[in-house]
Amino acid sequence: MKESNMPRADFLTSMLLIVVGVAIVWNSLEMPRYEDQGGNFLDSPGIVPAILGVLIAALSLVVFIRSIVHKGYNLGWNKASFTAILKDERTMRMVVTIAFGIFYGLFLMRWLHFIGSTLVFIFAFIVAFEWDLKKPFAAQWKVPVFATVVSVATTLAVYFAFTKLFLVNLP
Repeated sequence: MKESNMPRADFLTSMLLIVVGVAIVWNSLEMPRYEDQGGNFLDSPGIVPAILGVLIAALSLVVFIRSIVHKGYNLGWNKASFTAILKDERTMRMVVTIAFGIFYGLFLMRWLHFIGSTLVFIFAFIVAFEWDLKKPFAAQWKVPVFATVVSVATTLAVYFAFTKLFLVNLP
């Protein structure tokens, strides 16, 4: 990305991240608290996400203000620039990543247990970004093997970390 486009990118990205940060704080404050069981507010599982959400929102606000100072609000949209953005490989990778995340959160987690949905998500994500449609399968047999090993290892590590270390019940 050109240096001249950074204030515009910062302007748009910071607005999105402010919303994400506020949503993280909102959702983390709705998580269960253990004050009725003699616990402290700081014992609640939502405290770390809340702190992270506040940090994301605060730092994004700094970037937002800086982008306004550098006139990032002047987006200069036209049909050619919008078409170029949609054709950019990085943009498409971001869109695919967001789609995978939405599919994981809204569908897989409702249909399958955490272990099954996370296995499917990680495997599909790795294969989607590593598979080259121009090459034959025989030349790429390592991709699904790698995706399987990584998805199993990651899923088990996350599952045991949350259930055994943090004592959090996963869906």
